Amino acid sequence: MERINGETISGAALTLLGVLFLIAGQLNTIWTAVIPTAALLIAIGVALLALGRYTTIKSNRTHPHTEEHAQEHSRH
Repeated sequence: MERINGETISGAALTLLGVLFLIAGQLNTIWTAVIPTAALLIAIGVALLALGRYTTIKSNRTHPHTEEHAQEHSRH
């Protein structure tokens, strides 16, 4: 049973980076130019989180047996 994948990790990282850039843009006038890029990073990060969740659900449906179940079946 897969719980997390690469899309989920990269989506969380991009979302966090976008939020940090957004906060920096709010605090410093030089970083204000980065706010549109921060919004884009957040949007891409959320999309990757959604894709990661979708692929995790799809992967778990196609492979319902976990490793532990496979070992139990091979013993009998």
